[in-house]
Order: sequence, then C-alpha cells, then structure tokens
Amino acid sequence: MIEIKLAEKNDLSQCAEILRDIYNNNVLSEGWTIESSNSICEFYFKLNPDLFFVAKNEDEVVGFTFSYIKPWANGNQLMAEELSVKESYRKQKIASKLLKTLVETAKQKYNITCVNGTTYNGENKMPYSWYERIGFRKVEDLFLIESNPNDIINKIK
Repeated sequence: MIEIKLAEKNDLSQCAEILRDIYNNNVLSEGWTIESSNSICEFYFKLNPDLFFVAKNEDEVVGFTFSYIKPWANGNQLMAEELSVKESYRKQKIASKLLKTLVETAKQKYNITCVNGTTYNGENKMPYSWYERIGFRKVEDLFLIESNPNDIINKIK
C-alpha cells in the first residue's frame, strides 16, 4: 500500500534517481546526473522540509513532490517545483495524492492564496493536460525565460 509522508534525509537519494530518470527520458532530455539530482533534492529539503513529501511502497520511494512558499502581493504562494512518480507506478493516483497533501499542508500551515508551477507538453500533451484537468491554467502574460550567464554579461554594456 502506498503511503504519503514527509520526506526524511535518507529518502533523498531515491528521489534523486527518480528525478534523473524522468528528466533524462522525456522531451526535455536535460542531462541530469545523480549528483545534480541529489543537489536539487537536498536544496529543497533544506529550504522547506515541511513541503517535501514522498510516496512510499514500504521502503521504496515511488514518487515525491517538493515546493517552497513565496510571499507575494496577494498573500503566500505555493511554488510547486517538482512532482514526479516512477513510470511503473503511474496511473495509480499517486501524483494526485502527493499534490493534494502538499496543497492541503501549505494551505493549513502557510495560508496560501495561490499555487504556481511550471510544466511542459510531452506525448499526448502530458503532463500539462493532467494539470489542466485539476484546475491549473496557463498564465498568458508570463513566460519562462532563460539565458546563458555569459551572454548577459557580454551583451550588457
């Protein structure tokens, strides 16, 4: 039986493996290593350990979510940074349970007014279509922007 619980430090290496495998096997193919995956999991665990949840099947981590709280003009916003489930455990509502636990906890502890996140469109418009079905919408006036730091330094005179 799958249990949703707060992550412990010893869960992070399994979370890092899931993250690496997912992001290296989708349309993004970002080149994650176990070291970079461990780094981001440790970063969010230190940042908001009370918002880092795992889905466990006995001792096996099969999914996780991590986030942080950002104060904003309209109140505290939950920045939903990552939600990942092992491919072999998908379609069992694990992502839904993780996200619901995260949002309920953030609402209770931080009185959040909004949930923000980023995602992508892969095969069959997933995972964006899943987020859309549960109430997320694209914010048309916002864009994810990215740059190489050297480009910025060299182009600003």
